[in-house]
Amino acid sequence: MPKFCSNGHQMEDSWEICPYCQRTGYQTTGAGAAKTRLEVDSILASKAAAPTPSARKTVLLTDRQPKRDLVGWLVAIDGEQKGEDFRLRDGQNSIGSAADSDIVLRDETISGKHASLRYKDGCFFLTDLDSTNGSFLNSASNPIAREELHDNDLIRLGAVTLKFKAL
Repeated sequence: MPKFCSNGHQMEDSWEICPYCQRTGYQTTGAGAAKTRLEVDSILASKAAAPTPSARKTVLLTDRQPKRDLVGWLVAIDGEQKGEDFRLRDGQNSIGSAADSDIVLRDETISGKHASLRYKDGCFFLTDLDSTNGSFLNSASNPIAREELHDNDLIRLGAVTLKFKAL
């Protein structure tokens, strides 16, 4: 029967002190025992090449949010990130240069919170979030406020062009 420390870390049967939290005592598995899993904080991890001990945290498996369904992609066709693809998930996907955006574009012409791409009821909508340089669809010369997207549309955000692919 597995043995866990009082914080839920799994321990070998011969261990009396948990190597993770340096505490004595343990709990056995049962109805109320929580199992843990190590996750990396995405914001801190994006700033560091390798996760540091302060960038890691332990969360309960029961507290993890289920991943949203994959519904499409954006592919950068120019700029520093040319060739990179970005997954679009069900619901709202934020696009910008801010580290906490769902899709982070590294370009000085992209606002921190530049645009939002939402998938709902089988339709995709691109909304500009009052960005400095605007959001453009296909070959239009006027910026958009909110437009429905269709497979193979070209989206220009600042100086970056992305191709939209729907599943």
